[in-house]
Amino acid sequence: MNERGVTGSAAGYGSADSPVAIVGQSLCRMCMETGIPFTGGSGGYIDHALKLAGRAKSEIFITNVVHCHPPEDRRSRPYEIDNCRHFLHDELDVVGPRLIIGLGKDAEKVLSSRYPDGKHLSWPFVKPRTSSQGMTYLLFPEHPGSLRFKKTPERAYYSPSLARAITWGFDTR
Repeated sequence: MNERGVTGSAAGYGSADSPVAIVGQSLCRMCMETGIPFTGGSGGYIDHALKLAGRAKSEIFITNVVHCHPPEDRRSRPYEIDNCRHFLHDELDVVGPRLIIGLGKDAEKVLSSRYPDGKHLSWPFVKPRTSSQGMTYLLFPEHPGSLRFKKTPERAYYSPSLARAITWGFDTR
């Protein structure tokens, strides 16, 4: 940890050729140990969605707005978001995903600002009627970490809907 108590950082994980990127808020303690975003915990919903979509985690690109683990599991602070924004932008420039799935308010704010002309998709995911070549699609489901506070029916649709979105993202490349 440095003098501000912020841990080391970890870059995004997965395929630089993926048509789908998932962007979370910041890394959890377990993610810092593995260097892979969404390891364990709320990542179970993403892992289940990938299984339903017939994809491996290494086939998509997963990253975060903040590339470190804020101390004591607190929310990311504005200066941390500002400090890491260019890392996220650089990663997205390299990957160039067609579909970006933003999880959490920080991800939604940063991605909506970066892609002001991006096409927002509805959640639960419904396949768009038209597909524009070169268009960046943005999907903002709730963060899977919040599902632990939801009733079972709301949990049940999350991974299947996310799987449909991931499948669509790969099919439209």
